[in-house]
Amino acid sequence: MGRGAFARHAFVGCALRGCCTVARDSDIPVCVAVRRVRVAVCLARDRDACRMGRHGDAGLGVVDAEDASMMWLIAEWRRLYRQRSAQIGLLVFGGLLCLYAVLSGARAEDWRSKLRALGDADRAAVIEAHTMASHHRPASPEQAAGAAFHFAKSSAPHAMLALSGGLALGSSALDVLPPAVRVTVESRHTSSRHDATLANPLLQRYGGFDLATAIALLTPLAMIALCAGIAQGAREAGTWRLTVAHGSGQGRWIAAAIVVRAAAVWMVGAVASSFAFALDSGATLGAYTAWLVLLAVFVAWWAVACAMLNRLPGSEATAIFAGLGLWAVTTFGVPAMLGARLDQQIPIASRLATVVQIRNVQQHAEAQMPTLVEDWYRAHPAWTPTVPTSHKWPVTFLPRYIEQEARLRPIMAAFHETRAARYVQAERWAWLSPALSALHVADRLAGTDAPRYARFAAAVDAHEAAWRAFFVPRVMSYRGVSSEAYGRLPAFTWDGQSSEGAWRLIWPLLGFAALGSLVLAGWRGNR
Repeated sequence: MGRGAFARHAFVGCALRGCCTVARDSDIPVCVAVRRVRVAVCLARDRDACRMGRHGDAGLGVVDAEDASMMWLIAEWRRLYRQRSAQIGLLVFGGLLCLYAVLSGARAEDWRSKLRALGDADRAAVIEAHTMASHHRPASPEQAAGAAFHFAKSSAPHAMLALSGGLALGSSALDVLPPAVRVTVESRHTSSRHDATLANPLLQRYGGFDLATAIALLTPLAMIALCAGIAQGAREAGTWRLTVAHGSGQGRWIAAAIVVRAAAVWMVGAVASSFAFALDSGATLGAYTAWLVLLAVFVAWWAVACAMLNRLPGSEATAIFAGLGLWAVTTFGVPAMLGARLDQQIPIASRLATVVQIRNVQQHAEAQMPTLVEDWYRAHPAWTPTVPTSHKWPVTFLPRYIEQEARLRPIMAAFHETRAARYVQAERWAWLSPALSALHVADRLAGTDAPRYARFAAAVDAHEAAWRAFFVPRVMSYRGVSSEAYGRLPAFTWDGQSSEGAWRLIWPLLGFAALGSLVLAGWRGNR
């Protein structure tokens, strides 16, 4: 009998008898049960891994750590592939993620289509107004002022938020914070007329269930269901010692099992994310890559957490319930505590108090309308009408709108600044909650984070001031807007500077995952 055949015969016979063969230079059992015959045969097939004992008995030599780890990974992958409950769990998890991915990607593409349609309509309105001014001159100064006022009030091109490449991750914020704002010469903050459709206020308050939200909520549950309680379940089934006997201690087996399951969860999330990005015509490779890296780090964080759960004493149910408790605390408890802390440090203005302020400003401006008209003409003598006339609407209302905006703009700007400050402060503590970090990264990649929108709101205010400065004098002087002036309309310019900080939020999660891995490695070494 050849050397390899003799070794294979010895291993198989040992496994069938239920005994244990031990290498000469190691105290690690090689095979102990009928269930591990295939592993014993695979180990015996490697001629270099087997060597003859001094008295002719067969013993397993030293197997490279890399080869042993690869064999464990292959074995765990086959085990996961044949486990019916794991298949059902991954199919349900993948089905939900793919559903939300398709919805999120389609919603992102719909937003891009809406903004493109708005841009086309705005350009058509400007061309039409230019044509009308060229071919039809107003019959009177009042008509010229009225035509200029109506165009400036309701036909101004929209100031649009530049949508980023990761919009498919979370576009529901655009339902609450509009990405397209039409400037006007009236008071934009006090007008109750808008073209928005009726919607559920509760859903508008909390936003929709985007792909990023689904991944942040469901991925930890999938990891807990697949990875928590592996060791405890093996102890309860009576296969713990038999399984550990084939590896160098329990650490290698648990690590292989968790790595394989984490890889499966990551692949499901990556496929779903690919669907969402594929449906969005404005998606970018940079945003897609950053999100896949974040997803890998997010899964790694929970893989380390599940590995620690396998160290807990007790039953499999104990480990699973502990994992659910960790998920609830990090996903809901930590953000709630951060919100309470921010309410004390950076309180946001009360809506009721803001409404009262707006109403007071309106009443004050209405009471001062005649005085405001006289003050405006006194401050702009070059735009005084050449023919004295009794002023009527809209001339009598424009100074009032200017006064209202001068008082209301700081109030509204303070709201956006406060919201941005709260967002930045929450990011500093987001490392305490992996789900919160993932959502903040998604906001940054989608371009809907509070700091970026605050910069957009400030740019809109500046554009509206330029728009009002262009049209108000032409209305107040009854001169109207000439065809040449329509070619010099103020245009909204914003560099659309992308939000930075997405990668900065990934490093803390990666650091915690690495630290947890080191702790587990040290724990294993001390056993």
